[in-house]
Amino acid sequence: MSQLKSIFWISLVVLGVASTLAAQGLVTTASKDDWEEINFEFNSSILSDGYPSLLRLAELLNQHPEYRVRVEGHTDWVGSDQYNDKLALARATTVKNFLVKYGARDSQVEVTGRGKRDPKVDNRTKEGRFINRRVSLTLLDAQGKIISAGGIGDLLKTLQDLLAKQQECCENILKKLDKLDEILAALRDLKNENDRLRQDIAALQKDTAGLKQAQSGIQQQVAQLPRPPERQELQQMMQSTAEKAIEETRPKRFQLLGINLGPDTTGNLTANARARYFAPFGENLAFQAGAEYLRHLGRQEGQADIGLVDRYKNFQAGLFASFKRVQLKDYQSGGTLGQAAVAMDYLFSRGRIGAFGTKSFLDEPVLSRIEIRPGVYRETYLRVVDQLGGSTQIGLYKDSFIEGNMGVLFRRGGSNRPGGTVRFVQPINSHWAFTVEAGLNETLVGKDDSGRFAVGLQFGNWIRPKQFTGLKHAVPMEVPRIRYELLTRTIGNSPPVADAGPDLMGIQPGTVVLDGSGSYDPDGDPITYAWTQTSGPSVSLTGANTAKASFTAAAGASYTFRLVVKDDKGAEGRARVVVTTAAPQPVKIVRFQANPAQITAGGTTTIVWEVLNAEQVTITGIGSVDPVAGTSTLAPSQTTTYTLTAKNRTSEVSQSITVTVTLDRPQVRILRFMATPTNITSGEASTLAWETENASEVTISGIGAVRPNGSTTVSPTETTTYVLTAKNPYGEVNTTVTVTVAPGSLPRILRFAATPVEIMPSEQSSLIWQVEGATTVTISGIGQVEPSGTSTVSPTATTTYVLTATNQYGQVSATATVGIIEAVKILDFVAEPSRTRRTGDPVTLRWRTENATEAIITGVGSVPVNGSVIVYPAADTSYTLIAYGKRGQATAIVIVRVGYNNPPVANAGPDQVTTVEEIQLDGSYSYDPDGDPITYSWRVIGNGQAQILDPSSVRPRVRLSSGWGSYTFELTVTDDKQASSRATVRVNFVDP
Repeated sequence: MSQLKSIFWISLVVLGVASTLAAQGLVTTASKDDWEEINFEFNSSILSDGYPSLLRLAELLNQHPEYRVRVEGHTDWVGSDQYNDKLALARATTVKNFLVKYGARDSQVEVTGRGKRDPKVDNRTKEGRFINRRVSLTLLDAQGKIISAGGIGDLLKTLQDLLAKQQECCENILKKLDKLDEILAALRDLKNENDRLRQDIAALQKDTAGLKQAQSGIQQQVAQLPRPPERQELQQMMQSTAEKAIEETRPKRFQLLGINLGPDTTGNLTANARARYFAPFGENLAFQAGAEYLRHLGRQEGQADIGLVDRYKNFQAGLFASFKRVQLKDYQSGGTLGQAAVAMDYLFSRGRIGAFGTKSFLDEPVLSRIEIRPGVYRETYLRVVDQLGGSTQIGLYKDSFIEGNMGVLFRRGGSNRPGGTVRFVQPINSHWAFTVEAGLNETLVGKDDSGRFAVGLQFGNWIRPKQFTGLKHAVPMEVPRIRYELLTRTIGNSPPVADAGPDLMGIQPGTVVLDGSGSYDPDGDPITYAWTQTSGPSVSLTGANTAKASFTAAAGASYTFRLVVKDDKGAEGRARVVVTTAAPQPVKIVRFQANPAQITAGGTTTIVWEVLNAEQVTITGIGSVDPVAGTSTLAPSQTTTYTLTAKNRTSEVSQSITVTVTLDRPQVRILRFMATPTNITSGEASTLAWETENASEVTISGIGAVRPNGSTTVSPTETTTYVLTAKNPYGEVNTTVTVTVAPGSLPRILRFAATPVEIMPSEQSSLIWQVEGATTVTISGIGQVEPSGTSTVSPTATTTYVLTATNQYGQVSATATVGIIEAVKILDFVAEPSRTRRTGDPVTLRWRTENATEAIITGVGSVPVNGSVIVYPAADTSYTLIAYGKRGQATAIVIVRVGYNNPPVANAGPDQVTTVEEIQLDGSYSYDPDGDPITYSWRVIGNGQAQILDPSSVRPRVRLSSGWGSYTFELTVTDDKQASSRATVRVNFVDP
């Protein structure tokens, strides 16, 4: 019984040892297929699988410090060599860190990266690229000899084979333990072998002690192993790793910021800043948003884009909405534009190529509105230019690439233009890049092309074109800029202006034409006409819906018609015309006058007549003339009376006018009157000599009437002053000379006279003298002179010169007077009023003269030299005042207008903003309220230099020669009566 108990305990110990060995994991039925290989997600070094394999490897390395492992990281072919080398090394390091954390020694694991140089399979498929994103393991012994190389499954198999040899002893023991049943059976059957069995049991006990010692060593080794992670810790680790793996599997977000500076085609500096956000989601979709700011001289723009991109294999398509805010310096308000864009790309190994099209959905914001006439405005607005074109992004050497777009811009304000942008990007590192770009018609599209060149930097994380085909998700697309043009338009509607023509008063009975052809529409819209009769005997209108209608008028009747003019928008204008026909009326002379009514011999006068209701008109000296009105210029040689006779079948009237012909009015002059000698002694004689001009009668005091020219001898007994008077029908003059009778011993003044004795202020007179027996001779105003001589004087006023002759016995004197003829002056000559409202209204002519002896007014006759007279002009009349004086005359003219004249109204058009050098001004909205014809005259004012090609045209073309800036032009409008008005317009020439 005791033997059986011993055998039971021995068997129990052996079974416990066997179960303990099995519990240590040294016995396994797993194959290499049970171990998971280690692969990574795209562009990631985070460990996402292979945890069981790595935990087993860490355990084995911990148990066997003599072995070492070399870990090599690998990548797929997407990306540069430098980047992939770093990524491969990071993956190998991740595996090493895991092994060290869970039992392996740091010295047992070495890492290296092979990048994309050793692919395991072909990289052209997604599955192949996944397999190539891996780590490979090489097992080395203590001497560094390679034992195994490959995947972790291969490495674990090799390690397990090596460990299997070390476990052979344990397996032999287990085999021996398998024979315990046979031993127990033999013990029951062979009791006679008890002694031998005891020896065997003793031996077994000895072996059991060894096994216990071995078991104790194994338990000690197990206790020294790193503590396996707790369940909670393992769950947290696996959850954290799984979350990182899930996050890593999500497509990355890509951000981009860029800024550049550079000149445009005009040399002005431009600035541009842009940003882009790209976020893939799902398997094929991505969200893309962008913003851009662009600044030009006098213009700022900001654009925002948002859209979705969908990818299918190597094709992708995007739909975007863009908004742009434009602010121009020359306008108070800005404008907001909106555009939808659709784009499609094909992705290939070096990048992408695609096409795009745009269509506006938020358009035509108004920047300014100017009223050019009531109800009509000129608007300046922005219009989006639709586009159709293509874009591309191609990888060049290493990581550098080029991107750009080019398209057709469909303009409304002119011919279509090309537009596009090209940009070269040279990465500096993974987050910074240098850019160079150029653009054509990038935003504002005008008549001429505009461009921009810029350099700058961009920052962010972006996808290289060579990586496009290696990605599962969509890649960023090119969103077209919103391009626009600056246009003007005229809105609103002015009603048409109806013009039914002038009233037809007192016309002859018969066919009457109503003329509305002067009607017009200020906007140039088509108009229709409608004539209706509003009063008078009913008549039938022919052409009532045309510009000119007609009817038959009866004698002595009065009619009123209304003209309604409508444009195609329903606006209308109205006018009225009155038609009266004459009943048989007597002849009436409205006007018959001569202008001027007084002429000098050889001059001309114009006979003017106007007659009503006459069938025949005659004027004496002329004959039959126009029975209504006319003029005739005549040159009568003498005063003549003209009689106008007008008659019709029922009456006859006559009226006469007289044209006064005046001969020349010669002015009488005394050229010379002197005494020789001027001083005598008693009993001696002196000779008086004289010479006159234009004199019909000449007298000398004390002598009587004498010839106009001559001489006579006188012998006065005492000093005597003789007065010479010369006259004709137009005036008289006189002068004096003194003969001095003195003792014989005094000097004798033989002659002292002035020739002529009267002069005009600008003329000269000569003093002549001859003296005997004098020691000194002086003349007042001249000084001492020779006894005989002449001297020229030019006094400004009437002056008496005194000659004094002196000797030792005394002195004598004589005088000579030079008279100044004052010029005749007209101080004022006015008409009050200068314009009458109706024919025949009274007008007062007022005048003042100076030094005049006689005055006449043409059309009136002789008048006082100062005064006024009332006239009744029937038409515009010119009145001439002639004032006569000694040896001269003066004239003044006043014009009396009959009927008021309103000045024209100048309109130079609204201010303009232009981007082109040659423009057209518009003065067509100028007009004359009286309907008078007008002329135009344009000129440049201010500092701007411009060439007006046709300054007298209503719409001249202008070339702005000073470049960009402000130009001001002045329009002067003048009617046929020389009344005028002015207006200005400003043109701002801006950089497009």
